[in-house]
Amino acid sequence: MTTINWNFCQTNSDIILNTGVELLKESTKTTFDNKHSNKCGNYLISDKENKWKYIGEAKNISKRIKQHSKEKTSTFYKNYIKHNSNTQNIQNKLSINDFHIRSIQTNIGRKEIEEFGIVNIPANLNRFQKGKRNVYTGKININVWKEIQNNHEILLKQAKQKLLSLENNKWFDADIKSKAGIYWVEHPTKGLIYIGESSNIFDRYNTHSKTTYFSALRRHIGENILGFKLQTIKNKKRYFKDNEDSNITMFIQECSFKPFYVNFGRFELEEYLIKTYKPLLNRKDNK
Repeated sequence: MTTINWNFCQTNSDIILNTGVELLKESTKTTFDNKHSNKCGNYLISDKENKWKYIGEAKNISKRIKQHSKEKTSTFYKNYIKHNSNTQNIQNKLSINDFHIRSIQTNIGRKEIEEFGIVNIPANLNRFQKGKRNVYTGKININVWKEIQNNHEILLKQAKQKLLSLENNKWFDADIKSKAGIYWVEHPTKGLIYIGESSNIFDRYNTHSKTTYFSALRRHIGENILGFKLQTIKNKKRYFKDNEDSNITMFIQECSFKPFYVNFGRFELEEYLIKTYKPLLNRKDNK
């Protein structure tokens, strides 16, 4: 690559994402029964009138579309039923086979394509990830898109070097912004223990800083480092005893928290970093 690098992608993320969404909308229309790619990417669902309904991302497009093809496991179809349950439309409801699929391979940026598409297509059956991107009416650049997708490994290596160059912050001294990105958690004796991603690092940081119920990091610290036993609520192992939760907070206080803000490519960067550094408490992609 010459002019396109990690910084370019972050600064020009809207142009890149707008291009990806347009390519997705223009891709070949197929049915759920067709053979689909087992690569990572994005997919777009439309109804029989060719109205856009749902956009998603997947590490394996074929597996995700197979999940959507069955009423019991289809997120988009359940949302369709709920969306129409209070109207007369439900009397003439569509079957899953009345919908069509488009998909593209996305080597980097698939989560941001989903978030961008929900707002900018828009896709009214997406119930989550709303408001993560702004409405954008600018240009597209197919050549830039192709170059970025073809050189995604180089971009991830560049991002890694930028992340490693940042200073670590003591956990409760960290100045965290409400932006999307990656975060890196180290302990002075255990070393790198966790790498995570979030559409809002400030919210995720607050979640990890308080009680265990919504925090996978705190659950892993309690179980796998401190040896505590998770208690069950509503048939889910979600919390520790109060004194144990306090010990987890004390452990976290010893850790450092490094945020790395990302406008484009945070899923792929998280996966790459976990595979590269194998943090103690990550389960996903840590093989």
